[in-house]
Amino acid sequence: MTALRAVRWRTRVFVAALILLVAVVPAWAAIFSDIQGLPMQRAIERLAAKGVFRGTSGTTFNPGGTVGRGDFAVLLVRALGLDTQGLPVPAFKDGADIPRDQLPAIAALSNLGSVSPVADGRGKVEAKKGTLVYTLATDRATYGPADLIRITFSVTNTSKQNMTFEHANSQLYDFIIRAADGQEVAKWSLGRPFLPLEQPVSLAAGQTFSWPTLWKQLDQSDDPVPAGRYEIIAVHTTKSDPTSLSLFFNKGVMGAQADGTFRPKEEITRLELATVAARAIGLGDAPGASLNVADASAVPQGARATLAAAIERRLISVVGAREFRPAQKATRSEVAQALDALMDTLKRYNFAKGTLKDPVGGTPPQLTIEDDSKRLRTYRVARNHVVYRNDRQVELRDLRPGDALLFLNIGDVGDVAYIEATGR
Repeated sequence: MTALRAVRWRTRVFVAALILLVAVVPAWAAIFSDIQGLPMQRAIERLAAKGVFRGTSGTTFNPGGTVGRGDFAVLLVRALGLDTQGLPVPAFKDGADIPRDQLPAIAALSNLGSVSPVADGRGKVEAKKGTLVYTLATDRATYGPADLIRITFSVTNTSKQNMTFEHANSQLYDFIIRAADGQEVAKWSLGRPFLPLEQPVSLAAGQTFSWPTLWKQLDQSDDPVPAGRYEIIAVHTTKSDPTSLSLFFNKGVMGAQADGTFRPKEEITRLELATVAARAIGLGDAPGASLNVADASAVPQGARATLAAAIERRLISVVGAREFRPAQKATRSEVAQALDALMDTLKRYNFAKGTLKDPVGGTPPQLTIEDDSKRLRTYRVARNHVVYRNDRQVELRDLRPGDALLFLNIGDVGDVAYIEATGR
């Protein structure tokens, strides 16, 4: 080989290598290189920054791939931040086929309960009866198997006059738990003594009766209630025209298939993704919800209200000519959409915030932030990161002192991986 040919050959190799390098290095030092421009790009990046959803390699996410039921259980438990220690695993017929590292997550979801409907991050329902406002609420929307469900029943007199109620005895209210078949599982008043009550009970104008109780997720025999759907009923036990309100407790967010197997490797469908994610945030019931999709007949009747709520909350989107395609396998991008909406609803992202004080500099790059207390803190930026400024993807060097930042660390204590900035 002549010297000239050798130089030309080395030049071609260098140019080819440079082209290859440019092709594989993610733009903006992106968290993943294969999600640029996708509708779920920011959802995927936020989940990666929180350590919930990882890529299929160092720099790729494979947004069009699918997710097995066992792997989805692990992802959902991470998103919910559930404690998986010491929980019993149901006796699945294919229990021996479930990977050991998936068992804690599957056990947690099999025992997880959620209350619906949800308002203000807790189970809550309200009804008006003239100038009276009745409210039944729980302290939150989801519960582990050993958690106490704090239930509060209240009646508020919104009028400018005192009101009176007549009761048969000193039992002014009651709480009842019923199973899906209508069987009474537990009752607050059972076995309690009550005194005769001869005088009406008065509720002053603008005042509230508030009656709290705790349900330990036990039946009348003090045994844990199995997975299923339960109605939590509160009753204002007046002599005439008593008033009752109901919430629903769905125990077992994700469990066995109809044949008693779990099938950890089976790819999760769009229907199961939507219904499981909806139940996990207390959207198991949506009275009166209408499923407005072209293929609604392909969705089981019992799942339509939950699916309608999932679509409304953007846990999942319709496709094509407003179709849902319930049996279609959910993509990793669609799973990310559901998990991101779930984390946002439950306020699981806990963004840190502050004002950028100095231009970004250093190797690795660092952010100097002034927090609300005027304290300065320095954060290191992760090697793979993403930055948005005024809703446009930019590079770190485009950040300006004075920008208001919201940012997520990898996990909770690692380097900053996701930044949203606003500035002039």
